[in-house]
Amino acid sequence: MITIKINQLLLPLLFALLLAIVSNLRIGKGLNNVFYTVLSPITSPVSKLRLFTENKYSWLKNISGMEKQAREQKVQIAKLLSENEYLKQAIVDNKVTNNLKNSFKTIVPARISGSTGKFIVSSSTSLDQVRPGQPLVSGNVLVGTVLEVNGSAVTITPLDSEKSPSFPIRTASGHKGFYKFTDNRSQITDVPSQYPLVLGDFIFSEPGELFPGNLIIGKTTRITTISQEPLQKADIVLYDTLSNNPENLAIVTQL
Repeated sequence: MITIKINQLLLPLLFALLLAIVSNLRIGKGLNNVFYTVLSPITSPVSKLRLFTENKYSWLKNISGMEKQAREQKVQIAKLLSENEYLKQAIVDNKVTNNLKNSFKTIVPARISGSTGKFIVSSSTSLDQVRPGQPLVSGNVLVGTVLEVNGSAVTITPLDSEKSPSFPIRTASGHKGFYKFTDNRSQITDVPSQYPLVLGDFIFSEPGELFPGNLIIGKTTRITTISQEPLQKADIVLYDTLSNNPENLAIVTQL
């Protein structure tokens, strides 16, 4: 039984070898044709199978090469897109720096990059000098303060937030008080009654350890105390807010 199987495997190989030898011996065109005719039922399917296999292998190889090339192109395109975005951000940040260079000693240009219950800003420049409490401005308008720095992101507390810190402010008339955001309202508070508040008066920041002076905050819209009270307060309409997506944003890092 084993001998029969071996013979079945070897017989086609022997015929193919015999055909190759005869063709190389050049013993006559007629005899060659006889061999080709006799052996064609064996050699023809083998040749077709080999050709089909070679074509399939070449096709698969080409497909694999095309997929590899497509992946490399996607990586290159992603790199170029990322570099282009960074360059655009750097150009905008440089413009902000030039616009505010005469107003503040050192700033970090910023842009809003997220708002999910809290505002996040980022910058194409270093955040090494950024720390909590520093003001975020839009030009010369105060819009918030730094809450924390986490890697390349800075969390901002907007002025119209219950978490906004209280800080010294003054009116254009020179009356001093404090900024507070309570009951969903921005207010100037603790202004001595001998200095009556005026409706429509502009409100500015007072200079402090982290705050520069003369940042615009807003203006008074409604006085909420009576003249007999020792300390006055009034509602303020903010000049601008982060929810308005203002331009020329920057963190003031040095006064």
